[in-house]
Amino acid sequence: MAKNESSKSKAELYREERKERLAKAAKKNAKNVKSRTVAVGIAKKAAAILVAVAIVAGIGWAVVDHFGIVEKYSEALTVGDASVSVAEYNYYYSMAYQYYAQMESSYQQQGVSMGFPLDKAPDEVSTNQKDEDGNPIYYDDVIADYAANLAFQQTALYEDAVAAGYKLTEEEQKQIDEAIDSVRENAQKNSYSLNAFIRASYSKGLNEKSLRKLLETELLASRYNSDVEAKAYETVTDEQVAKEYKENAKTYNYADVRYYSITLSTVTKAAAETEEEFAKRKTEAQKPQIDAANAMLEKITDAETFKTAALEHKNSDLKEGTKPTEVDPTVENKGVTFSAIKTSINEEAANWIFDSATKIGDKKVFVTDKAAFVVLVNNPAYEGVSADVRHCLIKFDVEEGKTATDEIKMAASKKANEVKNEWIKAGATEDAFKEIVKKYNEDTASTENGGLYEDIRPNSNYVASFKAWAIDPARKTGDCEIVETEYGYHIMYYVKSNGPDWKLTVRENLQEEAYGDAFEAIVGEEGKYTMVKNDKNIDKSSKDFCDKVRNSLAQQAA
Repeated sequence: MAKNESSKSKAELYREERKERLAKAAKKNAKNVKSRTVAVGIAKKAAAILVAVAIVAGIGWAVVDHFGIVEKYSEALTVGDASVSVAEYNYYYSMAYQYYAQMESSYQQQGVSMGFPLDKAPDEVSTNQKDEDGNPIYYDDVIADYAANLAFQQTALYEDAVAAGYKLTEEEQKQIDEAIDSVRENAQKNSYSLNAFIRASYSKGLNEKSLRKLLETELLASRYNSDVEAKAYETVTDEQVAKEYKENAKTYNYADVRYYSITLSTVTKAAAETEEEFAKRKTEAQKPQIDAANAMLEKITDAETFKTAALEHKNSDLKEGTKPTEVDPTVENKGVTFSAIKTSINEEAANWIFDSATKIGDKKVFVTDKAAFVVLVNNPAYEGVSADVRHCLIKFDVEEGKTATDEIKMAASKKANEVKNEWIKAGATEDAFKEIVKKYNEDTASTENGGLYEDIRPNSNYVASFKAWAIDPARKTGDCEIVETEYGYHIMYYVKSNGPDWKLTVRENLQEEAYGDAFEAIVGEEGKYTMVKNDKNIDKSSKDFCDKVRNSLAQQAA
């Protein structure tokens, strides 16, 4: 209830900025990195996938019972000295198809679509993108590439794990046995033998033995990948963190600003017009808006005068009979990042706001291609903090979408104070606070963990008053106050400060970079393992699958 639903995390904003500074590193085998992330998730859910993969998005047994005609010794790709057969590739292809189909289904449940076809074969629908030769890319190409990358990464990680002496643990062996038992149970329900069911579900050429090997590959690859990640994380030192922050402080700091934008006149270049003539005409056409921005700047001394000047401009050109607005037209951004300002205004504004020489009250106009921005700095670049808090929400007793009346607010306030007093009488400890959360908290998402919200930062996506209380640098462990939000009254308990949030963010990103380098050393363009695809066999597998989908959909429609 305290958290809003949208907004980029600071780590996400940092990664966007970092892509520009580390262009070379960012482009290293990006496709593999994306596939690897999903591959690990899939490996951890192997048993569920085995049961579910055969029937996805309306593809019935008419497809899976006949899918897979390639002999088990046909090669789809090689990974170093290891070989992935077409039958094994079909297993990964099934996973890839399921991944996209499930994601599309999730999107559709929310009333949107990513474009992946559930009612057509993948080779019938374009992704609306083109390859290097200008040819349209269809979804069967996407699935085929995804499957190949998935097979490559799983196999490479497995081979490296085995070379490092990894073997299945008792728990992992138990997981495989349970997965096979689950497949056997489904085979019996559908009047199949185990091996016939495996062949029907994935590909001819697979049986219990080869399926066990695929599961072993996934589990060992997943554990090995986790260990590679953990070891990479351990390489990041406090000295590296401090050095990175010192060199790129603006990337990690925050600022509080207020701005107002005046849209510039749109000017289109005429056919017979020279660049010089066009530039002159554009300057003349946009001069009134830029002059208005500069005139507004002269009137600004603080936030209130800024609001007044912005309202004057907003209401200066109203149509006859239109009621003037009284709503503040300025945009207030607290805890804004360099990357966010660069995106919303431009890089010049971001550099100015986050410059160490910029002070409270500084103001300036920035002109972009589309607007003139009047900017006021309420708080120049500062270090953010990360904090953990607990809360107990007493909601306003109103229907969704309705505004609480004064009487409703008074009733909620009274109850919140009673609950707080009960906590005080119980000893005013953190454990006592957890108990009142169990009894009274109406934010069901946080009740089980004692109302705890961790790692709240200046740009975290929480309701403003809730976040402001949590990240107030004056807070001390044990502080407790009642804070009002649109949801009700939050009895807040301050758990602890995690220190400057840049220390966490820098470490997280350096760790991510170290892990990326370690992973690339295994499967990157210059890594230990390379992939060589048999495009002919892969294309045939993809075509066969698409044909089966087509036939199945036709039978369902008949």
